[in-house]
Amino acid sequence: ALRNAGPWGQHFPEPLFHGVFQLVEQRVVGERHLKMVLKTECGSVKLDGIAFGVDRDIWPNPNIRWVELAYKLDLNEFRGNETVQLMVVHIAPR
Repeated sequence: ALRNAGPWGQHFPEPLFHGVFQLVEQRVVGERHLKMVLKTECGSVKLDGIAFGVDRDIWPNPNIRWVELAYKLDLNEFRGNETVQLMVVHIAPR
């Protein structure tokens, strides 16, 4: 259903979501991309997330445990498995 939600365009932009998440894991991939494992505020769901072009002076930071995100939803396909992934547009410590 997520793949067929579009099409997105100039007069019908892709939805942007907002939320607060617990930062369970964080690591840099490539030069400036932050790969994360996140938990919802209620702690019952784990999600993968990725933020591109992060400030390496801030991220990764093991002292940051909660983040506020603006994100889009995407499907990540790996070895035949599809999972929801958050494509992070903005990340801020909480």
